[in-house]
Amino acid sequence: MDFKMLISLVIFTATVVSFIWRKIPMAITAIASMVLYYVTGCIDAKTALSGFANSNTMMIASMFIVAEGFGRTRFITRIASLVSRISAGSWRKAMVGYCLLTALLSQFIQSPSAAFVIVSPIVLASCAQMGVSPSKAIFPIGLIAIATCGVLPIGTSATNFATLNGYLQMFDYTEYQFRVWDIALARFPAMLLVLLWCIFLADRLAPESPIVPLESIAMGRKNAFDKLSPFHEWSAILIFCIVSLSLLLSPVINLPQWAICMTGAILMIVFGVLKETEAYHAIPAGMLVLYAGSLATGAALTSTGAGDLIGGALATFGNAIGNTFVFYAIFFFVPFVLTQFMNNLALLNIFTPVSIMTAKALGVSPIGLCLLVQAAALCAFMTPMATATAPMIMGLGGYDLRSMFRQGLIPGLLIWLVSTAWAVVVFPIAL
Repeated sequence: MDFKMLISLVIFTATVVSFIWRKIPMAITAIASMVLYYVTGCIDAKTALSGFANSNTMMIASMFIVAEGFGRTRFITRIASLVSRISAGSWRKAMVGYCLLTALLSQFIQSPSAAFVIVSPIVLASCAQMGVSPSKAIFPIGLIAIATCGVLPIGTSATNFATLNGYLQMFDYTEYQFRVWDIALARFPAMLLVLLWCIFLADRLAPESPIVPLESIAMGRKNAFDKLSPFHEWSAILIFCIVSLSLLLSPVINLPQWAICMTGAILMIVFGVLKETEAYHAIPAGMLVLYAGSLATGAALTSTGAGDLIGGALATFGNAIGNTFVFYAIFFFVPFVLTQFMNNLALLNIFTPVSIMTAKALGVSPIGLCLLVQAAALCAFMTPMATATAPMIMGLGGYDLRSMFRQGLIPGLLIWLVSTAWAVVVFPIAL
């Protein structure tokens, strides 16, 4: 092991510890690691800064502007009102509607908290009208909002595959490429499982009444759609739909994804849906900095040979197992447990590079491993530390930590088994 390899491993370990510790903002940690890799000679200046000029970075930033414009329309609220009218009188029928609505919103908004905030007031109102305890309804809605977020390639989720391809590029393993529908292919069976569980079985594990006092429902959703005229409203809806469809048809229309997203972002401003300052505020600067800095980590581990060392160690472990199902199951289970206690974005930035390095050392496709890691990281629903949505679930449903764990354990284990078995079928590897 030479000096640069040792230095890169030390910086990588410190970065992982900082992500878990969470005392320093993740974006600052990522940038600090990027600077350290450069100062210590692990990467050159061009490589260090390449993440900021990456087409995937530009595409993600542009799509958030498009999604912000769409989020200001009445479209989502109208869907919620329609479900409430159709399901009046039957609680099971209402839950079918609310579960489907929550899953749909999680595809368009890509924010579990936002989807939960939109649906939960309607669910609580239905509970009051039908004499059902909120403790029977809130956890299933929250579980769907978290576990089904971003499954379908709609809106900003349509760019997630590009983020993963950026990692493959940095690790110089581009003979494999993620396709726009791979994430949906990997996670759809688990999404269907979660929907069926929440509609028909989740209430059986829920407490009969709130265990702790219920919190106020006032969560402060902003009625941004009131500011849009009919022209701007329809413009936002059409632009969002055209951009989402174009991303799916990108190979057919021969336009790169970054150009489609950037065009949509420009149109949101040109048509007056968003002001220039509003578009700037829609860009998640911290997330983009985190992504760009994390790409530098991948480049450093690759150039110093540390990536091959880590991947080789896990590859030896994989060869010793000799069973694809068990190998995949381990790569899902470890991040699944950790995501209950640490930020899922940090988890993805730790385990995605590890998955690619392991696959490269084994000489197999990294697609299945990376997608299992992503699915596991998005199963953060059993503790209040897992995600911002979990404390809201606990407050509105009247749950304590024990009841959250009790309600989340079985669906979590089922997601683990179903996702692993499905990945073995659709993303097979030979160990």
